[in-house]
Amino acid sequence: MASYCPHCGAPSPDEARFCMKCGRERLPAPTAEESPRPEQTPPTPEAPPPPPQAPTLSPTYTPTTPAAPSPLAVFFTRTFRGDWAGSVQAALWPVVLLLASAAALATPAYGQDDDAVFGFTDRLRIALALLLQSVGGGFEFTGREERPDFGSGSGNDGLGLGTDTGLGTDTGLGSGPGSTTTAVEGTASLHLVPLTMTALWIVALYIGVRVLRNRLVTRGAVQGSATAGLEAAVRVALLVTVGVLALALFAQPEIEGVELSSSPVLAALGALLLGLAVSGAVLLRVDTSLWARVTARPGAQTLVRVTGTALRALVVVLVLCSVVTFISLAQVDDLSEITDLDDSDISPLLVALLILPNLAVTALGIGWGAGAEASVRGSSSMYGGGRESGSFGLSELGDVTNDWAVVGALALGLVCALTLGVLAARRCVGRGEQLLAAGVFFGMVLLLAGFSGIGVEVSGQAFDSGSGFGGSSSGGGGSVDTGLSVPEMLLFGLLWIFPAALLGPYLLQMTGRQTAPPTPPTYAPLPAAPQTPPSQTPPSQAPAAPTPTSAAPTQTAAAHTPPPAHPTPAAHLTPMDPAHPAHPVHPVHPAPTKPHNRATIWVVTIVVALVVGGGATAGALLWRDMGDDKAGNGDNAGKDNRPAVSRSEDPTGAPSGDPTGDPGQTPTPASSSDEAPEAPEAPEGTERVTDPEGFSFAVPEGWSRQPVNPERPGQITYAGSTGREEFLVGVVADAPYTSYENFRNIEKHTKAAPDKSDYDRIRMEENTFQGRDGAIWEYTYTDKGGRTIHALNQSYVAQNGTEYAIQLSWREDFWPAGEGAKTHGAALDTWRLTD
Repeated sequence: MASYCPHCGAPSPDEARFCMKCGRERLPAPTAEESPRPEQTPPTPEAPPPPPQAPTLSPTYTPTTPAAPSPLAVFFTRTFRGDWAGSVQAALWPVVLLLASAAALATPAYGQDDDAVFGFTDRLRIALALLLQSVGGGFEFTGREERPDFGSGSGNDGLGLGTDTGLGTDTGLGSGPGSTTTAVEGTASLHLVPLTMTALWIVALYIGVRVLRNRLVTRGAVQGSATAGLEAAVRVALLVTVGVLALALFAQPEIEGVELSSSPVLAALGALLLGLAVSGAVLLRVDTSLWARVTARPGAQTLVRVTGTALRALVVVLVLCSVVTFISLAQVDDLSEITDLDDSDISPLLVALLILPNLAVTALGIGWGAGAEASVRGSSSMYGGGRESGSFGLSELGDVTNDWAVVGALALGLVCALTLGVLAARRCVGRGEQLLAAGVFFGMVLLLAGFSGIGVEVSGQAFDSGSGFGGSSSGGGGSVDTGLSVPEMLLFGLLWIFPAALLGPYLLQMTGRQTAPPTPPTYAPLPAAPQTPPSQTPPSQAPAAPTPTSAAPTQTAAAHTPPPAHPTPAAHLTPMDPAHPAHPVHPVHPAPTKPHNRATIWVVTIVVALVVGGGATAGALLWRDMGDDKAGNGDNAGKDNRPAVSRSEDPTGAPSGDPTGDPGQTPTPASSSDEAPEAPEAPEGTERVTDPEGFSFAVPEGWSRQPVNPERPGQITYAGSTGREEFLVGVVADAPYTSYENFRNIEKHTKAAPDKSDYDRIRMEENTFQGRDGAIWEYTYTDKGGRTIHALNQSYVAQNGTEYAIQLSWREDFWPAGEGAKTHGAALDTWRLTD
C-alpha cells in the first residue's frame, strides 16, 4: 500500500525510508493503536475560545530554591558553633583577676574584734562590689528600720492623758499597743572608678586574648573562615559579660537589714563594651583579608595610626604621673593620720595604689594649671540647703609645701605634653595627623578626668505614723564630690597639648632623629656601589677595557672624584658609574637640608630658652626673699625702713646697732662664735633669724621678715613668699600688765573683729616660759578669705619689762598633721633675747 511523503506529498512504497521525489526522510507509519491523523487538518471551528478573564497557567511548574542566608546570620552561626573552649580560657583571665583581688581586699579584718560584724564572705562580697565599679558597676547601700516610739499601755498611760481629760477613748491617743511608729530609711552611694583595677582588667583580658590568637593561628582556624578572629572576639566578650554579671549578682549582700547593690546590669554592659573593644582590637588582625579591606582606605590607615599614637602617649603619661604621685605620697609624714587610717590594719599607700591612676590624672591636671575641686552640698526639709566648695591648684600646692613643688608640677606637665608631641612626630604622617593624634589624646585625658573623681551621696527620710493626728515625715540629704575641674582641664589642656604637638617635630630634629615621612617613597632605594677603583667596576657599567692603560685619563679622574663630592644618601640612590660622571638629579635633594635644619634648631632653641628662662625667672622671683636672706644682704631694709634681718646660728651674737643695716655688722654663725655656747641649734628644715628688735628664733627655711604695718609698729611678721602661715611677734616695752591679763583683754576685741569671725577659744591659761611668768592662748577663727586659721600664741614679760608674744598662724586644715605645733615648738625652744 502506497503512502505519501509528509514533505512533498509524493506517493512512495511503505517500506521506503526516504522520499523518491524530495529525498527527505519519511515519518514512520502510525501503529494500529493510533488513529491516522491528517497532517494539515485545520482546527475545528466549533471549539469555543478560552474566556479572556481566565488566568494563564504555565504548562510546567518549577519549585524556587530557598534564598541564601544573610552574611550577618552566617557570621552569628559560625560564632556560636566556633571554639568555645579557647574563648572560655581567655575570658577567665579578667574574671579570676576580679575574684582574686576581692579576696585579697577581704582578708584584713579592718580593726574588727573576734565578734566581727562583717565576716570574710561579707567582706568578699563588699570588695567585689567595690571593684566592679572599675567596669561600670555601682555601690549603693539602702536600709530601712521601723520602731515604736511608745510601749503598750492603757488610755491612762499611753500619752499620759488620764480619763479626766475625756480623751482616753475618744481620740485613741492612749489606746492600743504602740501609740506611734517611726520608720527611718536611707541610702548611701559611693561613686568611684578605681582606674588601677580597670587597667589591670584590660591587661588580663589582653593576655588571655593573645593566648587565644596564638591558638587560632596554630590550629589553622583562620583558614576555614574569613572572620574567625572577629567571631572569637564576640565569644570572648559574651563570656566576659556573663562572668561579670555572675560576680555582680553575688556581690549584693544584706547585712543586718542593710542591702548593698552593685548594679549588675551596668557592670555587665561595661564589661561587654570593654571586652568587645579589647578582643576586637587584638583578634581582628587574625583575619588578614578582612583587615586588609578595612585598612585599604587612607582614612582607615590614618585612624589606626592616630589612635595607636594617642594610646601609647596616654600609657606613658599615666605611668610617669603615677610614679611621681606615689613617690610624693610616700614622702608625706603622718599620712595615716591625715587619711584617718591610723586605727585600721591597712596602709594608706595600699589605698593609694588602688586609685593611683585617678591621682595621676589629678596630678597631670594640676601640673597643667587646672584645679582639683571639692564641693559639699546639704539639704533638709526643715532647714533648707547649703553648699560649700573649694579648690586645690598650683597656688595651694605652694602654700602647703614650697615653691619647688610648683616648679616640679609644671615640669611634669611640660614633660607629659612633649611626650605626646614627640610620639606624634615619630609615628604620624604630616601636621594634620599629628594634630589629630593630639586631639584624640586630649579626648582620652578629658574622659579620664571625668571618671577619676570621687563622690558620696547620702539621703534619708523619717516617717511618723502619728497616732490620732495623722503622720508626718522629714528628710534630708547631702553629697561630697571631689575631682578635677573639667572646664579648667579643657582650657589649660588646649594650651599645653597642641603647642607641644607643633614643637614635637623640631625637637626630634634637634636630637638628630627623623619624623615620619610626609609621603611614602615612590621608588626602592638601590644598593650603594662600592667605592673601588675603575678596574673593579662591573663589566656592564664600564665600557672601557679592564686594562689600566686602555682607560682615558679623564675617565679615571671622573671615576675617583664623585665619591667625596657627593653625600652618602646620593650613593644609595644611584650607583657610581665611571661612564656617567655627571648625575645632576640625585645630589640636589640633600643640599637644602643643612641650612633648613640650622634655622629650625635656632628657632626651637630660642623658644625653649624663653620657656625655661621664663620659668626660672618666675621661680627666682618667688624665692627672692629667701635668697636675699640667705646671702645676708640688706635688701629687705628698704621695705619697712628697718635694719635687715640677719640669719645666724648664734642667738646671743651682738646685733647691728647701725640703723642702716650694714651687712658688715651681721653676726657671724654660731660655729665661729664662743660667746653663747648654750644656744640650741636650729632644727633641720629651719634657720635662725636675728631681729633688730632684740630677739632671735628659728623659722622655717625660706621665711623672711615682712614689711611692718605702720598702724601696728610693735608687730613683726615672718612668713614665706607664698602661703597663709606666718609668725607674728608682738613687742611691748614696759608692759604694765601680765601676759594673761593682756590675752583676756585682746580676746574681747578678737570676738568683735571683722577679720576674725567664728572665733573659738581652745585654751587660755597661765604658764611659765624661760623662768618668767607667761600665758599661752590657742584659738581658731575665720579670716576674710573664708579660711579657718589655727593660732597658737605664747607670751611672757622678760626681765627688762618688755612683753614678747610669739604667735604662729596656721591653716586649720593642715594643723592635724602636726607640722604647725612642731614649728611653734621649734621657735620657742630656740627663742633668745639678743639685747
